[in-house]
Amino acid sequence: MKIPHLNLRTKEPRVSSAGFTLLELLMASAAFAMIVLVMKVTLMGSLSMRNRSQERMDALNTRMRVMEIMEKDLRQCALKETAFAQEFIGETLSGGVARSDQLTLYTASGVVQTNLPWGHLQKVRYYLQQPMTELREQTQSGWALYREVTRNLVPANGLETLMMPQALVSSVHSLAFQYYDGQYWKDNWDSSTDDPKLPLAVRIRITFLPAGEEALSSGLNDERQYPVLETIVPLISTAQVEEAAEEDGETTQGDADTGQAANAGGR
Repeated sequence: MKIPHLNLRTKEPRVSSAGFTLLELLMASAAFAMIVLVMKVTLMGSLSMRNRSQERMDALNTRMRVMEIMEKDLRQCALKETAFAQEFIGETLSGGVARSDQLTLYTASGVVQTNLPWGHLQKVRYYLQQPMTELREQTQSGWALYREVTRNLVPANGLETLMMPQALVSSVHSLAFQYYDGQYWKDNWDSSTDDPKLPLAVRIRITFLPAGEEALSSGLNDERQYPVLETIVPLISTAQVEEAAEEDGETTQGDADTGQAANAGGR
């Protein structure tokens, strides 16, 4: 509170003008600027960490979705003896250090649509290829995993109608399939020569390239640091066929026993 003083000459009250100096204002402004800078750096770091976490989650969800699609195709794989399923072929292609396998199969995973004349049976091929844009230029490092689908298996002109290949995921380092025949895991499979026609299970292993800072920290030559997704898919269609064959065998044996009993009774 400012205390008035009495002026002896004019006998009027005088008010003292006490306030902040210029140095105090500069120090306060500098302190406020430092506080704002610290808050900005903290906020930007939090946003950057959130964005990186969101990108990792999106990439993981995309890769898990790819595995779900491949598992669905394999679980509904059609047999060699069906009307239009002609082959189940797995090839190992390793042009360099990393494997880039291919798998061709017939599966009943197609979605029936009212505006298309095709059924649920379709031919699917998985393979790796360099990701391309519309200008046919390479845009990313690594490979892209493609899913090639053929829906029209009985065309009028004798040529299968191939749909546009779909790039499921990019930044793939290697793709490897292995096939279980009941005793061993094999790297290749051909339904025209192997017995049984279909493997009992298929192992899928997809290795991805590390992204961003992870690639710099791990090094491009250290494959042990690469993210890997691996799963084993049993081919249920094979087991169903074997069970059906066993049931037919039991029925035939039962009929034979019944017939023998009837003949013995007749005698």
